[in-house]
Amino acid sequence: MVMKWPEDCLRCLFDARIYDAYQGNATDKEIQLIIGGTASSLQFPKSKAFRYSWRILKDVIGDVYQRTKWELFKKALETPIEYPKSLEDALRIATLGNMYDTAVGGQYRMQNAKYGKLIALGTDLLLNGGKMVYAIDNLPELPYDVAAAKFFQRLGWEVTLVAREESYEIDATYSDLAEVAQLLNWDGGLEALPSDCTIYDRCDEAKELRSNVDLIVSKGLLNADAYIDFQPSEPSILLYMAKCRPLAEAVGAEIGDGVAVLGEILLKGVKGGI
Repeated sequence: MVMKWPEDCLRCLFDARIYDAYQGNATDKEIQLIIGGTASSLQFPKSKAFRYSWRILKDVIGDVYQRTKWELFKKALETPIEYPKSLEDALRIATLGNMYDTAVGGQYRMQNAKYGKLIALGTDLLLNGGKMVYAIDNLPELPYDVAAAKFFQRLGWEVTLVAREESYEIDATYSDLAEVAQLLNWDGGLEALPSDCTIYDRCDEAKELRSNVDLIVSKGLLNADAYIDFQPSEPSILLYMAKCRPLAEAVGAEIGDGVAVLGEILLKGVKGGI
């Protein structure tokens, strides 16, 4: 059964798609189709609704961020990133990269974003070492993700970066990841998830990836929502910048804070406070 949508999340969904439509210079008729498709997405869990509504938008006006995400990636490459010297550094760098985004609730604008403090809850698992899948998010974040992932390798993790095959907003697809991995001097593994399946979905490929590792690390709000929607049993660390009120309040963060949280703790916060 799909949970009732919180008002903030409902506004976020519609505001984001309206913003996307205007970025793509949609006509009035096209906006009607996009809003109608977005309304029909409410039948799904939240993370699926965001993906479904994006697919509707792409069908109507195309992939409006294809050029934007590469422009932002080039900008990220020009930004000096200091190699992390501690776990806290790595988590801060990874969540700092999540500042790159489009619209969140029609309010979040990257050019106005300011990074706050780091909220780290239950992240000691990252000191254990073993096999890790690291599910990436936005393409411009990749330089930050690779810096963090290389630090995790130093801690004894065998790290595989994972991306979806299908485009979503400015997220990196698997083909994007494969294209830039060598540029970023990434020497770990790469894996693809089919279509728009997240690492936490119930598709067979995601289940197999989760079952063969000791820890899942995932980036961004979509993956955090997917974790909440599907509640997988495997240990997970969620990394994101708190851009929306529900995912900020769940961990006691302020808008703009970086969040690194064990999945179980995030679920507890969503259900009624830590």
